[in-house]
Amino acid sequence: MTKRRNLTTILILTAAAVLCCASLNLRAETVRDRLWIWGRPAGIYNNTHFRPLGFRSTVEPVDGAKEMGIPNVIFIATENLGPLDEYYRPFEKLDRVYWSLVAAGGGTSQPARDAAFALAEKHENVVGFILDDFFHEPTVGNAADPEPSGAFRAALTPAELRELHQRPLRGGHVPLMAVIYTAQVKPGALAHLAEVDQVCLWTWRPADLENLEANFTALEQLSPDKQLFLGCYMFDFHKNKPLPQPLMEKQVELGLQWLKSGRIAGIIFLSTGTVGAGLETVDWTRQWIRTHGDDPLPSDAFKPAKR
Repeated sequence: MTKRRNLTTILILTAAAVLCCASLNLRAETVRDRLWIWGRPAGIYNNTHFRPLGFRSTVEPVDGAKEMGIPNVIFIATENLGPLDEYYRPFEKLDRVYWSLVAAGGGTSQPARDAAFALAEKHENVVGFILDDFFHEPTVGNAADPEPSGAFRAALTPAELRELHQRPLRGGHVPLMAVIYTAQVKPGALAHLAEVDQVCLWTWRPADLENLEANFTALEQLSPDKQLFLGCYMFDFHKNKPLPQPLMEKQVELGLQWLKSGRIAGIIFLSTGTVGAGLETVDWTRQWIRTHGDDPLPSDAFKPAKR
């Protein structure tokens, strides 16, 4: 009887240990879980930013994410995608997707926003919405530069943002994320930022990456109650030329530090439209993800948004 009781105890303890380990594994997050790539339709830059250099990319957005080893896409829609249900089929393989309510250049319309909500209603891996090029203010500069007077102009009013946030989706709500450039980290943005859940910081002019730490700290002070994301360009869209690799390394290594310390909720690479174009920074980033993607994150690294 004693031996049987001991065996039963051992089996129970073993099962408990297995369940405990499984539970810990379920909770464990890796760097890769917090990586996103900006999704654009295939060939989006071929006749614009890439044309002077002769670069070309024909990679579709989901294929670009897979090639980079990134499971999450923030997709910026255009008007010529065709039926969204058909276009979205490859996206069903992704872990998480944000879809644009405000597109590149700050473009938005009620039909486009309605279409985004209709798409998200059908697909549970659409877990948020992005407001691209949201503020209609200069993008070049730093948080410490002289600021424009008054509230910022933007693609939507604070009241319109509030209505979007309150609009039900699959019986609940999903986050709104707004793009902000380093030059726009100013009090004039506060009325709009109060109505979103997340903010992603972008440095349009590569020279301003010298001030990335100061610009990010300023954003933390401006929006202490928001989840913050770091946007990393893999190409110099300001001058339409390759981004120097040391600058790529600087922003990504800072992002990794901030991710592990909980200062940011994710790193966003821009974009799938650069994958396959032969850029050194894209190749470096792909290798960096292979090296660090499976690094574990501290259990307390996630900073929940507050509303």
